[in-house]
Amino acid sequence: MQQRFLLLFLLVSSLTIHAQSTISTWNLETCINYALQHNIQVQQANIGVESSRIDLLTAKAARLPSLNGEISQNFSNSKVATLGNQYVNQSQLSGRYSLSAGLVLFDGNQISKNIQQQRLQVSSNELTVQQTKNSIVVAITQAYLQILYDNESVKTDQQTLSASEAQLKQSKQLFDAGSIASNDYAQVETQYSTDKYTLTVAENNMQQDILTLKQLLELGINDSFQPYYPTLTDDQVLQPVPDMQTVYQNALATRPEMKNSQLNVQMATIAYQKDKGAYWPTLSLSGSIGTGNQYNNNEKFSAQLNNNLSQSIGLTLSIPLLDNRQVRSAVEKAKLNIQNAQLSLTATQKDLLTTVESLYQNLLSAQSKYVAAVQQQKAAQISYSLVEDQFNLGMRNTVELLTAKTTLLAAQQQVLQAKYASVLNLKLLNFYQNIPITL
Repeated sequence: MQQRFLLLFLLVSSLTIHAQSTISTWNLETCINYALQHNIQVQQANIGVESSRIDLLTAKAARLPSLNGEISQNFSNSKVATLGNQYVNQSQLSGRYSLSAGLVLFDGNQISKNIQQQRLQVSSNELTVQQTKNSIVVAITQAYLQILYDNESVKTDQQTLSASEAQLKQSKQLFDAGSIASNDYAQVETQYSTDKYTLTVAENNMQQDILTLKQLLELGINDSFQPYYPTLTDDQVLQPVPDMQTVYQNALATRPEMKNSQLNVQMATIAYQKDKGAYWPTLSLSGSIGTGNQYNNNEKFSAQLNNNLSQSIGLTLSIPLLDNRQVRSAVEKAKLNIQNAQLSLTATQKDLLTTVESLYQNLLSAQSKYVAAVQQQKAAQISYSLVEDQFNLGMRNTVELLTAKTTLLAAQQQVLQAKYASVLNLKLLNFYQNIPITL
């Protein structure tokens, strides 16, 4: 019996270990790829592309002839006069069968312009998909780097709490020995509680930011998620800054929002040309063939269809003479739409320049702050270590110790903030050059 329990325990343990080993962590690339495949906004944007493709097929089909079939069955009952000048009821059941076709030969080039417009709309919707993906990539990157920042903040706070705990024990010994006053010991105890609270807040912030990233990934409530925490070196933080003019020119040439704005100008121009086509006459070709029968006729059904057969073909020229200013108003509004699209293009260029300039300046600022903060942290660490040693020897009071510690903590936070601000702005600046984001 004991052997069976032992075997069962080993089996469950091995399965548990195997299950734990199969749980993989999510790095930044995994998060981005997953989001691009499963994001609802991306899927909706793809549906918009498919819808515009259907509209393009409809626009192309307008060049083809239309064909309609019609079958009608009619019953009539009326009174008719006989030779004896009497009226009797007479019923009649008849059928009518016809095919009619029509083809637009000329319409001021409106069909062709509509096809061009719909073709550009497909391209515009495809660019909208890319814009949506880019927005998701930026959001995922920001959320992921925020978690990395939180993780290092938690580690720093854990080390601070450990140091506070050691100081509290040391202060207790000094207090029991009569080397420090009760208020000094109380201050150290208060600082320990504050550091413990700070760690709790940092851990909660980290869990909240992990939840935010999980929601961006649209994972379910039962989906496991464990981010990967890479180590970022100084080389990654202090990478050479790309030339701002080069970044901007690359962004102008590759960013989907720029291409989309340019397409909007083209579509507005084509819409203007299409509306102008309504000034022209429309020439249409039409034809029909039909036949019929009467069911109370003694003639055979096939003979009736042959005898009642009729054909027609014709041309129709529709000339717009007066339409209560409908066409003229549409043309004038189309001209305004061109101006509006051109202004939107200019605004997009300016927004892009603003974004690139801001990322560039933020990167330079963050890198310079990081270099200065690292030096400041080293100096604060040396100062704090000296003050702590002197405090333990009774040469410094509690206020001086806590002041040195506060200075060190502030320096550590400044290093972390500058570090991740540098990485984020550098990744985004490269992203605007069409360089994929990786860590």
